[in-house]
Amino acid sequence: MLWMKIVGCILVITSSTAIGFFFSNEMKYRLDNLRELKKLIVLLRGDIRFANTPLPEAISAIARRNPGIYEPFFQNTARKLQELSGRTFTEIWKEAVETDLLDTSLSKKDKQNLIGFGENLGYLDKDMQLNTLELFITQLEDEITEISQKVKEKSYLYNSLGIMAGIFISILMF
Repeated sequence: MLWMKIVGCILVITSSTAIGFFFSNEMKYRLDNLRELKKLIVLLRGDIRFANTPLPEAISAIARRNPGIYEPFFQNTARKLQELSGRTFTEIWKEAVETDLLDTSLSKKDKQNLIGFGENLGYLDKDMQLNTLELFITQLEDEITEISQKVKEKSYLYNSLGIMAGIFISILMF
């Protein structure tokens, strides 16, 4: 009977520790996802500003040149824009954010900001598109800075809480 309690305690400590590490890694993945998104938006801005590329073609070029977690998002958006189905850019962008970014670690707030960015991007002239891109890049930089500061402290906190919670539950069980 004692060995069952010991095995149970080991399983509880291991699982709670794993949960703590999961939440810690999720924050790090979110930070990485935001940095990658910023890089792609900067590339999109460059294509529009310097190459005078229309928005659908610029999105398609970004998808081709940058394989990664955002590739399906940009590919599907570009494909739907080139279909000329009569849908607005905002509708296509919103649908793509909601369906193609499920596997990312972006929060609901991040996705809402991305949808808002798409609402302001699609119908404007080149100068306004560039201003919208600049504003979104600034917002991303602020978010990345804020999260970078939080990741260090919260990562340690999540790891420690996971371990301590497992030990506490094990003590209560024993």
